[in-house]
Amino acid sequence: MPQRIYFDESGFTGNNLLSPDQRYFAYASVATDDEEAKEFVEKLILKYGIQGGELKGSKLVKFNKGRKAIGELLAKFDGKLKVSISEKKFALACKLHEYIFEPCYSAANSLFYGIGFHRFIANVLYIEFVARGVGAEQIFEEFEALIRTADESKLESIFSSSTHPENSLIIKQVREFAQLRADDIRGELQSLADTGVGKWALDLTNSALFTLLAYWGMIHPSIIAICDHSKPLQQSQGIFATMVNRSGEQMFSDLMGERQPITFNLAEPLIFENSKTSYGIQIADVAAAAAVYAFTNSNDEDAERWRGIIAPMGHYGSIIPDIDEVHLRDRRVQRNALVLFELHSRAKRGESLTDGMGEYMQVITRRLVSHPLIN
Repeated sequence: MPQRIYFDESGFTGNNLLSPDQRYFAYASVATDDEEAKEFVEKLILKYGIQGGELKGSKLVKFNKGRKAIGELLAKFDGKLKVSISEKKFALACKLHEYIFEPCYSAANSLFYGIGFHRFIANVLYIEFVARGVGAEQIFEEFEALIRTADESKLESIFSSSTHPENSLIIKQVREFAQLRADDIRGELQSLADTGVGKWALDLTNSALFTLLAYWGMIHPSIIAICDHSKPLQQSQGIFATMVNRSGEQMFSDLMGERQPITFNLAEPLIFENSKTSYGIQIADVAAAAAVYAFTNSNDEDAERWRGIIAPMGHYGSIIPDIDEVHLRDRRVQRNALVLFELHSRAKRGESLTDGMGEYMQVITRRLVSHPLIN
């Protein structure tokens, strides 16, 4: 029999990843069935006197009795929960690589993913942003506006608002690279419009659901996915439709530098239910809210305890910064910095970004062994 898996989110702000009120987005899943979920939810509501006849994680986290109920839920479904947790500003930095850099070398993108260049760009821009590097905030704001409006007329001058005498070299190179490769970026924007996903291009719901389903696909040969109502999911189900009644073994990809599942088998199309009547969705809602609470309230006793519980649940689909990706004493990071410099130089000279790039990466890799930029 197909395994029923329920999904819900917390911290949703759609395409607005710079929202100051919601730093994290969590998408949670629970593998259970209607009977088990109903029995547990009703007992929990009765035990803790929860009002409204429904578990709502955003309300439970606000009072002590509610947090006790959450703790009991996490313990009950330990091993049956998986959560995707994303830091939104870092997720926006990842999107910037996806829509500004990757289209410019898409013909040889495996070279760049293979050395972790996407992680370097995302993390270095995130560090610039959180450290309030001059111009970084303007780049993020302009990029988000570009994707949300798809206004191609400003591409040749994109990120101009970030121009400042105190710009770091990274900010300067990112701005100039984007302006010089405006045509590549324009093509990417047009493809988003053609596929109909442009409106939700920055939203994290689709990617979180997909990676969670791919995880569950390694455990269950057939899945029924039940989701809370979601505009991004309901308006863009194409990739999920291709997984319905999919035969054959599960497939994996090494493109992003580690082996990840990229297929799963849905017994039927995505099912959308109201959380009021779906007990499984209520459980997923509470788990998602607990994840957001745990990562937002760093000094809270419950948050600290929940982080230890939720962290092992949150590998697949999570988008969290990694300071090791910008540690300049690491030769791998030094290589990525040199690759950015080379891409910027080629863009200025109007040269191909991919011709001979594999050989260039090999040369600097060997060179950095004997002559590192920083010891």
